[in-house]
Amino acid sequence: MRNDIFPASRCNILLKRLICLFILLLFSILPGTSRAGTEEKILQFWAMGSEGKLIRVLADRFEKENPEAKILVQAIPWTGAHEKLVTAVVGNLAPDICQMGTTWMPEFEAMNALEPLNSRLNLKNGLSEADFFPESIKTARQNDVLYGIPWYVDTRVFYYRSDIARSAGFNKFPETWMEMYKLCSEIVKAKRQANQPGYAFSLPINDWQIFLMFFWQAGGELFPQAGRETVLSIPEFGKTLEFLKRFIDEKLAPVAAGKDMDLLAAFESGYFPMFISGPWMISEIIRNKPALEGKWTTARMPMDKKYTSFLGGCNLVMFKGSPNRDLAWKFVDFLSRPDIQADWYELSKNLPANRLAWKDARLAQNSHMHAFREQLEDAKAPPCVPEWEQIADVLSGTMEAALFGKTPSGEAAEAANRNIARLMRVQPESMGKTAIIIAASAIFLLPLIFLVIFFRTGPGDGNRSHRTPPGMVLFFLAPAIIILVVFLFIPIVASLFASLTNWNLYGLSDPSKVNFIGFDNYRRLWEDPVFWVSLKNTLLFSLLGVPLNITLSLASALLLNRKIVKFKALFRIGFFIPVITTMVAVAVIWRWLYNPEFGVFNQILKTIGLSPLNWLSDTWLALPCLIFMAVWKGFGYNMIIYIAALQGIPESLYEAAEIDGANASQQFWHITLPMLRKTSFFVAVMTTIGYLQFFAEPYIMTGGGPLNSTISVVLYMYQHAFKFYNLGYASSIAYALFVIILAMSIIQGRIQKRLEGSV
Repeated sequence: MRNDIFPASRCNILLKRLICLFILLLFSILPGTSRAGTEEKILQFWAMGSEGKLIRVLADRFEKENPEAKILVQAIPWTGAHEKLVTAVVGNLAPDICQMGTTWMPEFEAMNALEPLNSRLNLKNGLSEADFFPESIKTARQNDVLYGIPWYVDTRVFYYRSDIARSAGFNKFPETWMEMYKLCSEIVKAKRQANQPGYAFSLPINDWQIFLMFFWQAGGELFPQAGRETVLSIPEFGKTLEFLKRFIDEKLAPVAAGKDMDLLAAFESGYFPMFISGPWMISEIIRNKPALEGKWTTARMPMDKKYTSFLGGCNLVMFKGSPNRDLAWKFVDFLSRPDIQADWYELSKNLPANRLAWKDARLAQNSHMHAFREQLEDAKAPPCVPEWEQIADVLSGTMEAALFGKTPSGEAAEAANRNIARLMRVQPESMGKTAIIIAASAIFLLPLIFLVIFFRTGPGDGNRSHRTPPGMVLFFLAPAIIILVVFLFIPIVASLFASLTNWNLYGLSDPSKVNFIGFDNYRRLWEDPVFWVSLKNTLLFSLLGVPLNITLSLASALLLNRKIVKFKALFRIGFFIPVITTMVAVAVIWRWLYNPEFGVFNQILKTIGLSPLNWLSDTWLALPCLIFMAVWKGFGYNMIIYIAALQGIPESLYEAAEIDGANASQQFWHITLPMLRKTSFFVAVMTTIGYLQFFAEPYIMTGGGPLNSTISVVLYMYQHAFKFYNLGYASSIAYALFVIILAMSIIQGRIQKRLEGSV
């Protein structure tokens, strides 16, 4: 037998190849390194809206300049950005860098989440405060500490049809309030003489940004003095409301505020020859309305005492705990460079915060941008206070009530001052040990007490077993019980305890600032007029919507259960499709149906000679509109249940009744309805519970307006919990709704028992 099949030389070659392969595999699984031999560093960057997609272009440029860096961009929609950021901070999962709205800065500083940047912003590092607009730097500063760098700024100017203004005798946009009023009057006068529809300009009646602009122009100030009792300039506040109300009263601007209209189409047709907006509208008009070229332009805000407009935008912030703060600052510095800021404008149409970027030809030679550059020198940001979201809500509600004529301007100013002063009261600083003991006892002991009661032995009532569950049963039930305790019972008890505390924004990251306050939240709830309005709307929604839903469901089921009806499956699918369609899609369609200018409903009214209606902007019509939409969307579910119940009724009952001479009406009242009693009870209870929790309809369609005419209990709870972060107060609202639903279910159950006893 040969022993040289695998000679030594061949074995050596094979061994060398295996060693080389092993080395290659080893290097492939080791952490990546750059060519310079430095370890690659990953930066997490969160950006909102379209910026989250567009920033990738600049991130790639930064990575080329800095090979050791890798930028991971996460795009977050604006609608959920605030909640996601708060959750990330509380859970210690914040990114290295984040885009943050200017009005959010104080909230996250109050949570002690932001990295101070004073030492990094200086001339030695190539970047200083003088490079930015002074007011934009103020948005990033809190208590003399800089927590962010302005990324881009935002302000508002007038867009107007220059051709229509010239025909009204104005060759340039008015400089003062009174001149603007005269221009609007002349435009509307010409429309009426020509029998044309429309107004002078679109004035949102509950937009706090619009209100603040005119308020500042009148010389008003928020927090004009050190005291907390007078938090706004009351005379200027009332003057601003009176001036804006004049446009509504004289029909120079619509009550509907153009919210449900296509603003660009209205601008092109002349329905709204003027409106207030930000820089993004320039590209929108140029791209979508090319026929308007040369017929429109922009202008800075008119003055009373000042030309002031609103200043917003976004800052770049770094979070505490980031392991790559030096590299993160390098990326922030990169995004703040004048050339990068000009490129960012070209990509996103966001206005540069760095003044030097405005010398770039892409901005300097754009005639529509001149008004924005001029306005930025006299633009003002809202005060940097953590309670700003609640203050803005007060301003919007006050503005809406005054412009609707529900509250006189003077009273509205006094009420706004009083409500904002209440919000700004000093928060308690520490939580007593007694409260901590009560919380721990409530969260952990009450579920255990519930389990003891659940498994207790003793005489039964005929429905409960008399025997103690054997060990094997408990063993198999344990996983489900543990899940229920952890994810249901403990959260329920925890929310009950939260309703007895002042848990708010300050306590999100620092539990020591949460105080046990007993039933103060419930006492406040009892005195809260908005809660009672929301409860009234919720009860009306249920008392009107539930009977309509059940009636339509039963009628449809009876019709589709008849033998003479053909294509039953097609009709069932058609009626059930709205149930499984997302509310957002349904809301988009119904907003167009309710559109005051192009909507189908108003077109029908015009056809029969009636005046069109502002369906969702009328305080009397808005809630019925939502009820009608909700019934249309949801009746198909109950219809299927009724069809199944109808098919379970013995046919012999109808045959016997027909032999006895009973007509169709008598068969319905004496056979069908009694046989559907239990089904109707189930449908009524479940539909009532669903309607008492209605949220999506007003949240998407109306935002709770106008004048809180469509706000529901759940929407009000959501606003306090996830908009204002008054978690303790929101928990008390939740338990108030729980008591109402429980009471309604008990009443329905007793009615059902009485009906069964009367048979």
